[in-house]
Amino acid sequence: MAVPEGKRSKSKLAFYTKAIELADYTTTICNNNKIFPKRDRWMVTNRIVSAAIAILTNVVKANGIYVSAIKDYKNRRKYQELARDSTLELLALMDLAYAKYPIGSKRMAHWTKLVVVERKLILKWMKSDKDRFKILK
Repeated sequence: MAVPEGKRSKSKLAFYTKAIELADYTTTICNNNKIFPKRDRWMVTNRIVSAAIAILTNVVKANGIYVSAIKDYKNRRKYQELARDSTLELLALMDLAYAKYPIGSKRMAHWTKLVVVERKLILKWMKSDKDRFKILK
């Protein structure tokens, strides 16, 4: 039996699944010759893809740290902050790409939404960790 949408719970690893979705969409759009000509790829798209992959890899690194001491928490927090900061970098690079290349507004809106959702999930995860591990301080 299906669960009504309003009663569904959020996945605990939503930050991870959305990071994969964001990296997948970013690599797909940046590989589109109609939007980003091959001659320009080394300038902007490499940085865009690198930022999206940095989000994913830092989320995975942070999630892979088992927190049992303050040192573990600080290390995990460092990777979470890197992922969070990469979302801002990605948004800035996307703004540049939108100004320079023929990216449709609907496509750009969807792409931006993916980044904003991922950023919110990372921030929520960071707050959850702060509350969860406050006893370690």
